[in-house]
Amino acid sequence: MHWAVRQDFDRRAGARVAWGVSLSAVAAGLLLWLGYLLLAPYTVASSPSRDLECESPLAYGRSHTSPSLCAGERDWPELVGILALSVPTAVAGAALVVSGTSRRRTSAHVFAILEMQASEERVRGKK
Repeated sequence: MHWAVRQDFDRRAGARVAWGVSLSAVAAGLLLWLGYLLLAPYTVASSPSRDLECESPLAYGRSHTSPSLCAGERDWPELVGILALSVPTAVAGAALVVSGTSRRRTSAHVFAILEMQASEERVRGKK
């Protein structure tokens, strides 16, 4: 009976770890996207026949301070919003990985103690 309970417990702990890894991957993807938007140069269509080349928002330590087509394309509220989405996702992912891993280790420890107790009882029964 103990093995069926342990397998179910481990399966649920594994699912928790898998969800945590998935959320951490989503957070990493959001942070990579944010880094790309902050560091990569881009183009803006200023007219139907001409594109305007824009530097990245963090190029050479400058930011878009004057209103222009470049500044309007990559607004800071949008970039901060991506960061705001990634932080709770990363925290939730880390919490799920830690809790799932600790559940597995605790389960292994408890069942090892149960096995040792059963072994001691068998040894006592032989005497």
